Amino acid sequence: MQLASLLSPKLIFLRRSYAGKDAMIDELIHEVFQTRYKIMLSEEQVRTAVHERENFGGTVFPSGLAVPHARLENFNDILLVICVPESPVLLDEGKQIRLMVMVLTGHESSAIYLNVLSSFVKLSIDKEYFGRLITAPSPQKFIQIIKERNIEAKKEILVESIMTKEFHTLRLENTVKDAIDFFYKNKTGYIPILDEDDAFVGELSIFDIFEIGIPTYAKQIGNLKFMKSFEAFENLLDKENSTKIREVMKKYTDTLEEDSPIFEAIMKITQTQKRNIPVVRKGKELVGIVSFMDIIHKVLRA
Repeated sequence: MQLASLLSPKLIFLRRSYAGKDAMIDELIHEVFQTRYKIMLSEEQVRTAVHERENFGGTVFPSGLAVPHARLENFNDILLVICVPESPVLLDEGKQIRLMVMVLTGHESSAIYLNVLSSFVKLSIDKEYFGRLITAPSPQKFIQIIKERNIEAKKEILVESIMTKEFHTLRLENTVKDAIDFFYKNKTGYIPILDEDDAFVGELSIFDIFEIGIPTYAKQIGNLKFMKSFEAFENLLDKENSTKIREVMKKYTDTLEEDSPIFEAIMKITQTQKRNIPVVRKGKELVGIVSFMDIIHKVLRA
């Protein structure tokens, strides 16, 4: 199914003024009911469903794309309603909406919804292409621009649809101090490691850092109540500037590919008890990371 085939000129609205994001959502829902599209719910029920999902966690991306959505009861279709505001709609958190794609779907169409979301996010990252979309002179031209990319809205959910594509890395020659600083500043506990040729060679977690601060004898003792001193970790802190990441990282053992099914990602996270699984291309190019939070936010609560 082509992404463009899901679009209708009657549900694409260009160059309109809005007081804010909620007003945009309300007007788009109203327009759906004006077209007398068959939905077995009232306009108010649909509005409530979309706003409840937005309150649970909004979907506005740095590119200026907003994708409010809701899964509706007794609705076995997927409906895309698109709006390009006359001027960007500013949000409190500093983001702005330049294009809104509202998705109404049923519980049976989750896979298509996730792939539609992924497709529009990819399109919005291409600044030149995104600029063409938001300046399209008519709904028909908007659809024609989408057709040019020949994008498929697949029914299966693949890893590329949910993986995190923007991530930080460290190098083999970085130090343990660099890693600890990174974990602290970014409030995370995982970092992929690249070599001098940008090839993915390993990974480091906060647990690896903790482990090198625990003396061997302590691991062999059952009761550690006698260890009142912080001496072991003081030794780690003394050496954090001189210890290279290459000395403490773990070589990766579990990876995914972009076209791996999402169920494979869930199985690997479950079986390995890892919170993050790297996604690689041709075995060494790191292109994304799938975390357990991606599964929660983008699948279970998408």
